[in-house]
Amino acid sequence: MVDRMQEEINSFGIPANKVHDVLTLASVIQKEARIKEDFYKVSRTFLNRIADGMHLQSDATVSYGVGGNTVSTSRADRANNNGYNTYLHAGLPVGPISAPGSVAIDAALHPAAGKWLYFCTINLETGETVFSDTYAQHEKAVALWQAWMKDHPGYE
Repeated sequence: MVDRMQEEINSFGIPANKVHDVLTLASVIQKEARIKEDFYKVSRTFLNRIADGMHLQSDATVSYGVGGNTVSTSRADRANNNGYNTYLHAGLPVGPISAPGSVAIDAALHPAAGKWLYFCTINLETGETVFSDTYAQHEKAVALWQAWMKDHPGYE
């Protein structure tokens, strides 16, 4: 497995001093995106947030940091002060949260063009995700996700 990851790193030509950050970002993209095209948008969204001094606020990193494997997180989870909690800590988490595939690595290196600051997967079965430039737009997407969750009990 380590050899395969090293081959991936080499195939992308990632400089040694960037490997940790690229793989960390790619690992978060891997956990957050569901549809191939969205990997590149998720990457851009996270990079825009970092550039704007915003926290990533990724539930995937929070869940990993508390030993969970859920889509949504609780207030207690988001208050847990660990190095993977991107609600509390700016920038990338302290390390990867998954083994990223080649699409996620490519997305980390070649994000889509866009001004998005938020995204919300509104249908966990299809992976349909809404990308938003403003918090007001994001709140509307969150309302769609909440409605979907209400109609589909059993998802966490």
